Parts: sequence; structure tokens; C-alpha cells
Amino acid sequence: MMEQKEKFPYEIEDGAIMDFVDGKFMFVLKDHAWSEEEIKMLKKVRIAFCFTNDLAIFVLEGGDIDSSDFYFNIQECDEKDRLLSQEILPVEMVLVDQNNEICLKKSGAFSKEESTKIKDFLKRQSEISFMPGEYDVNVSGMQAAYEPYELLKYEQCAITI
Repeated sequence: MMEQKEKFPYEIEDGAIMDFVDGKFMFVLKDHAWSEEEIKMLKKVRIAFCFTNDLAIFVLEGGDIDSSDFYFNIQECDEKDRLLSQEILPVEMVLVDQNNEICLKKSGAFSKEESTKIKDFLKRQSEISFMPGEYDVNVSGMQAAYEPYELLKYEQCAITI
């Protein structure tokens, strides 16, 4: 009998997406399929919070799998007030396959001190007045200039889950 996998609740395109939903940072990597070897390499996942040029960037690293960068704009976050009022900021990393089935889910939380640091940077970002399209242009520029692992020089804190 084959095990029924949990379905990811949202239909998304292949690639990497993130948001703050249900009181946690959610990092989702969707690919056609995830091999047993790839899943085993993600026994430990490191999530670094980086901040530069008023951009909040999370860099996810795991095993030999390429690092992924996730740009976060608190100005576009539906749960902004909840995020800024939480003492601890939980995270969840999910691998999703082409059938929208969850192949791996890992959870953790930044410490109180790290959460405070992240919230302070995000409060700073929330006070920036981006011109229409400016945020997206800034992100494109950073992605063109840096590979995800190169962004770690702007690291403010990190956790391993």
C-alpha cells in the first residue's frame, strides 16, 4: 500500500516562494520531483536573515543543494502587524513536487533575540518609501549582482532546522 502524501494547500508555480502566513515565515521550494537523495541532503537546513540596501533577504542552504534566496518586503505582507507583534518568529521550509504533494517539511524558530533583530530591520524597511516598481528593480539588481551564497556577507542572524 502506498503512503498518501499531504497536499500543499496552495497551487504554486515551480521555483522558490516565501511569505509570512499563519504566524510564521513559510519557505516553499517546488520542483517537478524530489529524489530520496535530495531529501536526505536536507537533514539540516540553515536559514540566514540578511539585510542590505533596505532589502530583507533570507538565504536557505541545505546539504549539497544550491542555496536559494528569498526576498521579503514587509510592505506587501498581509500579516505585517502580527509579524511585528510576535515575540518569536517561527519558520517552516517545505518541498513540494509537481503534484503539489509535500515531500519534506521542516520547522523551527528564531530565538527571541534573533526575532527582535529581524523585526527591527523589517520595521526599518516598512518606513522606506519605494517608488512604484523600485522594490522589484532593486531585487533584480541584487539577483544580477550576487549568487545567493554571496549574500551571506550581509547576514544578521541564522538558524538551523
